[in-house]
Amino acid sequence: MRTDRSVLMSTAPRHWQDPRLRLVPASSLSHAWLALLSFVVPVALALGLPPLMHRFDSTAHWVSRSLQVQAWIDDWIAPGIVVLLMAGLWIALECLLRRHRLLVDEAGITVATTLYTRRLPWRDIDLVAAKVIDIEEHTGSRPLLKSNGVAVPGFRSGWFRGRDFSRLFVATAGGTRLLRIPTRLGYTLLLQVVDPGLLLDRMRTLSPVDRTGKTPGARGR
Repeated sequence: MRTDRSVLMSTAPRHWQDPRLRLVPASSLSHAWLALLSFVVPVALALGLPPLMHRFDSTAHWVSRSLQVQAWIDDWIAPGIVVLLMAGLWIALECLLRRHRLLVDEAGITVATTLYTRRLPWRDIDLVAAKVIDIEEHTGSRPLLKSNGVAVPGFRSGWFRGRDFSRLFVATAGGTRLLRIPTRLGYTLLLQVVDPGLLLDRMRTLSPVDRTGKTPGARGR
């Protein structure tokens, strides 16, 4: 039997805290890729290329070693600055990767992922058309082109275009079982939740909006 909404709302906290209704966080593999791309590779290139270039340019190498101050800067100061800058960038991106959450309350849903946040009231969400999909079967909804988002292997966040060129707001962490939620704003949410079926049931229980997009009991004009 469907849980009465008024009872549910009177006993529910402002935001659902059930761990089954949370976005799946980025995997260890995604964090490793982030470290590799934002820190290890840039530092290796910054520290490894100058000596390699000097090796193939004997004149530049001789001039550099003739100026002791310049040599000291090349050997210690510049590499230290590069390491610090890349470490700062890596830490900042790590913090963004961990900003990945979904909140559901009586007013609607909020998806906050890396740099992006979308707050949607119930009237803007088409729960009738929402469904749990396997992205391997529904390839038209698979994020293909990044228009304004963050992507590392196994993790996508922000704005993408699907294979059918539909506009998608994505918060996924490498899984194939996703919750697809069309909106009335011209785009679709594509979320990887621990239990997408349970989340969809809870959203339908909470939402006061019927299939026409109107709140039951509201007067027409």
